[in-house]
Amino acid sequence: MEILMPALSPTMSEGKLIKWFVKAGDKIKAGDLLAEIETDKAIMEFESPEEGILTKMLLPEGDASISVNQPIAILDNGFSSTSKSNSKIKAELSVAPLKAPKKEPNKEVKNSQIDPAIPEFRNKHSIKPERISDDRIKISPLARKMAEKLNVNISNMVGSGPSGRIVKADILELEHREKTTQLEKSLEITGQEKTVMASDIKSSERILLTPMRKTIADRLTSAKRDIPHFYLRKKARVDKLLDARKMINKNLLIKGIKVSLNDMIIKAVGQALQDNPNCNVTWGGDHIMKENFSDIAIAVAIKGGLLTPVVRNVARKTLSEISLETKDLIIRSKEKKLTTDEFSGGTITISNLGMMGIDSFDAIINPPHGSILAVSKAQMVPVFGEGDNIEKATIINLTLSVDHRAIGGAIGASFLGSIVSYLEEPITLLS
Repeated sequence: MEILMPALSPTMSEGKLIKWFVKAGDKIKAGDLLAEIETDKAIMEFESPEEGILTKMLLPEGDASISVNQPIAILDNGFSSTSKSNSKIKAELSVAPLKAPKKEPNKEVKNSQIDPAIPEFRNKHSIKPERISDDRIKISPLARKMAEKLNVNISNMVGSGPSGRIVKADILELEHREKTTQLEKSLEITGQEKTVMASDIKSSERILLTPMRKTIADRLTSAKRDIPHFYLRKKARVDKLLDARKMINKNLLIKGIKVSLNDMIIKAVGQALQDNPNCNVTWGGDHIMKENFSDIAIAVAIKGGLLTPVVRNVARKTLSEISLETKDLIIRSKEKKLTTDEFSGGTITISNLGMMGIDSFDAIINPPHGSILAVSKAQMVPVFGEGDNIEKATIINLTLSVDHRAIGGAIGASFLGSIVSYLEEPITLLS
């Protein structure tokens, strides 16, 4: 039977094979670890669905962009396979050993018309282009199309492909040389004596998307396009909150716990959701799902993307519990060691860019959540106090992005007002 690339997260469409824990010929039991797979959210372990002998591994470690349900190994479980492709795969791969994927810095998209790579890199100037006839130079269809589009002269070109065949890379190099020559001539004509260096010539780098970045791009595009966002903004004066945090951390010093400002914001949002249950919702297309508990996602920036682990039942947890849980989720997010349950669910996301020095911003809703709270930096500003006296105050700009399909304007305003109220009077947050 074929072992297929599993869907290890709700949004996973393809994955990367990080590591095999087994080898061909191993006897496997159901539930044994087979491989470590990177999804769009995390690095997860994959267990064998059945018992048998692993006869063939179809893909090597490091292979990326493997579609869900694509065969990755062959398991002999004593029954004949019903897959039409299984025998074909065995026949093709039995004649050649498993090879590691080639590292190509400018790997093209599959099904491209670009010429295949040649075994040995040959000197571009050592082979004259082979002419198929007196009038036509040997050139790939894609290279010919590019040459016509860029209007470059290929009559005297030396190809770097097999037998002097002109390929895409040759056209790009020729275009680059012609632009450089034109620029040098332009500088010479205008009397400028500046030497044209490599850094003066425009260059670009093609970066392939990881499965995580593809998922983020797709979800944010659809969210911004399909969700009718509206935005509510409010300032929170947090001097009392900062004083309370200082006192709390002094008392928690003996336990080695340090509560952050973000932990207190999470707690405030959790309490506000309980006060405004019509905002504790997700959008379901033909229905709205209202939740009882305050489950809050936090945006965590990681290498190559973003994860949103969920802190559960916030309203019933102490600040110490929230602090410890949040730190653990952030650490394991950066290590891509979260389970599917830990980044699923919730009704609202908190995106805090205050530590990056951002004054204010508007965040995109993370579907199916009903809203997302954008938190800015704490900044000192002059305000009018009692008797019109000017005094200093520490404020935070908050922006609540709301899905108008699920939450009305007045309901969202009441929710944001509750959050600010808890932040400005932390005694109510702790009571």
